Amino acid sequence: MTGATFGAYADCTLMIPGLGSPMSKAHIYLIAAASILATGALFVTPTAAQSVNLVERSGAWSIYADTATPKQVCFAASTPQAVEPIGANRGSIFFYISAWPKDGIKAEPSVKVGYPINTEKGVTVTIGTDVFKLFSKEQHGFVADPSEELKLIDALKKGSTAIVRATSTRGTNTTDTYSLSGISKALDKLTSTCP
Repeated sequence: MTGATFGAYADCTLMIPGLGSPMSKAHIYLIAAASILATGALFVTPTAAQSVNLVERSGAWSIYADTATPKQVCFAASTPQAVEPIGANRGSIFFYISAWPKDGIKAEPSVKVGYPINTEKGVTVTIGTDVFKLFSKEQHGFVADPSEELKLIDALKKGSTAIVRATSTRGTNTTDTYSLSGISKALDKLTSTCP
């Protein structure tokens, strides 16, 4: 998420029954996305209970969209092909590219690494020789600069793998390798599904 977008979502907190603490819209959407990928079940959004549907699979990527008309959120998501270290205590791990048409967001990359990130170390995404530094918030990594988002999206389209590296608050270094097979088609479908 861009800094401005993340700030806008982070400033809006909501109480979600059963979770016990206020959460930002950004956290709700990311938790929802993880839940959808893991279970394909219903999830709670800031406005009401909604479901999302699998729109299409493209290589290593799946495209999802909510059932609202017009669409409120769509995303392409992938799980890593390889994780290191094997056996590390982690939650769900995903690479997302999200679209929120109402907010004018067309393709916003982010990652979920499955543990609290050491904010001093941050998160990096490496595609070929390109390295992108992401800022971290809890278990998530976001691109701070909109121009870097565009460069990351372009690199994803041209690359074959994306390597996400992060360090937990406990000091565990992790490396997650994602296939970029089908990413260009997935991004095209994301654009046409959530214009």
